[in-house]
Order: sequence, then structure tokens, then C-alpha cells
Amino acid sequence: MRHGLSVRADSLYCPLSLSLDAYGNCLNDCWHCYLRRLNYVWGDALNPTDPETLAQKLHNGLRNPKPKSCLAYALKRKTTIRFGNKADPFQPVEAEHRTSKEILDILLEQDWSYVLQTMCTGLMMDYEEIIVKSKDLVTVQPIISPGAELDWEILERKRTTPVEERFAHIRKLKKQGVRTAVYGEPFIPGFHTLEMFDDMMKRLKANKIKNYNTYNLHLNDFVAKRLLAIDLDIEKIWTLNQDEHWKHIQRDLCDIADKHNIILGCPDFVNVRRDRVNETNTCCGIDVQNPTTYNTHTWRNLLIDGKSVDEIIEKTWDGVGNHEDGQKILTGKAKDMYTMADAGLISNKSEGGLLF
Repeated sequence: MRHGLSVRADSLYCPLSLSLDAYGNCLNDCWHCYLRRLNYVWGDALNPTDPETLAQKLHNGLRNPKPKSCLAYALKRKTTIRFGNKADPFQPVEAEHRTSKEILDILLEQDWSYVLQTMCTGLMMDYEEIIVKSKDLVTVQPIISPGAELDWEILERKRTTPVEERFAHIRKLKKQGVRTAVYGEPFIPGFHTLEMFDDMMKRLKANKIKNYNTYNLHLNDFVAKRLLAIDLDIEKIWTLNQDEHWKHIQRDLCDIADKHNIILGCPDFVNVRRDRVNETNTCCGIDVQNPTTYNTHTWRNLLIDGKSVDEIIEKTWDGVGNHEDGQKILTGKAKDMYTMADAGLISNKSEGGLLF
């Protein structure tokens, strides 16, 4: 798509489902990135977004009198954009193409809120002036996974900004009033350890960062082969990545974050403690201006708050996401997706009767 916009396939689980990519490929090519399998389908072409087409798409979307698609609804509502979904917006080719720079200008001009996620903060800081001008719109959320320098060396192949520089860039933006956080995915069970996660919490506190998030590895056959090729213990990773083991690890991670008073976003609504309340309006561990609401993150808090299923559907339906699938997830009737019954929040023996 020349405009670079899309609604994530997992929109029913994600409050930041309106996504924007400057490029169709990511030449960082991190070993653990499950999205790079897409290049086997789409090819390896960079396919930069056309800024003029994007600007027109955003402009027209706000003025669409009868939105019909999920994307059209998201644009009509001026939903907060996740910038950097399938590809890093500040990968080294940005120095040549400057596509992300033009996109930042467009988002500022159209007063559109967004979350900026990148491993390459060095190039991002070339646009520091634009980001500071956009401080009422943007949350800068550099990606720093729990292994920190180990991940930079082994998984990111030293193609990204060194970790301590990322922290330095966060500190600099914070001093200028820019909202900042750190994106912590993935925690790779069998490679990362609880001690690594605890050390990351300490580094966040030392840098006065209060928001982080965690999720386990998106492990498909493509990723498994690549991790095996760099001599990681893929059998151990695969085993500990399964729900029966991961749920205990994730609960430990939540406890560690609580110990350090770090707000931890947890996209995995199934395996966290049943009574754990999400502290932010996204599962990335941050609050944004206008998230999508028809998703498990929102439903979970409303169920804990005692709202009925009918009330929740009426309150949260925003046109983004398949309505019928959403109802099945909320009422525990979906057979091929995790539901609120799997999370222990409703009974799947009735019309979504609450377990509280």
C-alpha cells in the first residue's frame, strides 16, 4: 500500500491497531523477528511509503461520511497511530530516503497522535526538532528487549543503535518534555532470564523511565530455523514459550516490575493473574490519546470492574475489528481464538456469565 497504513490482523487484541510503516521491508533483519517471513511472500523490495498519498489518505479519512472498513473507521476516529509496525522507521536506509522524516512532518501538520517505536534512535534523533514540536502528539518508545547489550549483539546483529545510546536519547527527549517509554518485547524464555529482566527494571529506574511492556516470542517455523542457525537452544525456547510454562514466567515478570514500581504492559491477557488490572489504555504499557477500544485489553478491565457483556459491547464497539469475532471472544464462544473464558474472566458454559 502506497499510503503505508494498515489495521493489524490482531486488532481484537491490540489497542494500537492502526499502524503505519515507512518501508515495506526492514533491513535490520533481526534474527528473532517473525515479521521477516512476510518478505518471502511480498519480496524484499523496500517499497517506501509515498508521503503525498499518505497525507491525502489521512485527510480524506477524517471526512469520510460513511466508513465501511476497519481502516476507514480508524481514520474517521483519528485513532492513535503506531508508527513502526512491520519495519523500523529509522533503519539505516532512512538516511537516503528520508521517508520517515516526511511522515513526521505530515503527522505534525495534521495534528495526529502517534507512538514511535524503533531500535534505531540514532537516526531518529536527526529529527529531534520535529519530535519536540510534536510533543503533545507523540510518545517515543524505543525498543529495548530484556537482554539489552546481549540482544543487540546476537539478535539485532549490531545493526541498530547501541543500547546505552538509546537510553541517552530517551533522557534527552524527556528533558524537553517528550513522553517516553520503552518497548520491551520479546522476552524469550530459555534465552532471557528473570535476572536479566530485573536488571532491565533497574536500568529503567536509573533513567527515570516508568513504562515498559513484556510478551513472549512470536515463534513460527521461520524464527525457529533462524534461531537454531545461530546456535540458540531452540528446543528449550520452544518448550518454555508454551502457555503452560510461559504463564508462570510472565507472572514472575509482573511481580518483578511491581517490585520496582514500573508500569508493565502485558498484551497476553490469558496468562496474567486474573485480578491484575491494566494500568494504561494500551497493552504497550502507555496511555495514548485515542486507542481503539473493541479489544481484549479494554474488555478485561471492564469485566474486572463488573460490567456486563452487553454493556461492554455497546460501550467499546468502535468499528475497528470484526464485530462477530469480538463478541465470540468476549463471551467465550470462539473456538480458534483465545477468549475471556480462557483468561478465567467469564464462564463459557453460559452467555458470558461472569466468574467474579
